[in-house]
Amino acid sequence: MLWSFGAKAPSPERPVLVYEGRYERAPDGGPAGPDADERDDLQEDLRVQRSEEEVRAGIREREAGRVNVRKSVHTEREVVRVPKRREEVDIERVPAVGEAREASGATEEDIGEDEMVLQIFEEEVVVTKRVVLKEEVRLRKRVVEDEETVEVDLRKEEVEVDDQSGRQGSLTSQE
Repeated sequence: MLWSFGAKAPSPERPVLVYEGRYERAPDGGPAGPDADERDDLQEDLRVQRSEEEVRAGIREREAGRVNVRKSVHTEREVVRVPKRREEVDIERVPAVGEAREASGATEEDIGEDEMVLQIFEEEVVVTKRVVLKEEVRLRKRVVEDEETVEVDLRKEEVEVDDQSGRQGSLTSQE
């Protein structure tokens, strides 16, 4: 926005500095132009903003490396000894003495085919597996403040004087 200031004839009711285009429209919406009410002072303030640059020094983060955590599965064979039991049948034949009626209470009509079943049991090994949590690996980042020290090799020249002239002069050193 351009501002221009013009000097008009000073009057007690009219300011010396007015901005160009003031009379194109009145700030309060009233009549415009030089015939407008001159008792209004300049209603808009002149504002000039001043900026300057400032320096900010700081740090920023950058990736310095990564830590990868990978799980893998391997299988180990484990031998488990499980005790178990089973039933066995021993068959023994013993000679009988006497008549069948007396010993078992059977009659002649009871003689015929028959079948009896004797169940035999044994234990069998049942294997079940379950997942058991054994350990948890935690990775936690921490901030460490550090200071870097740099060693620099500096070369210096030295001068040795070997006076074999036999004259004792004075050696002046300025350091």
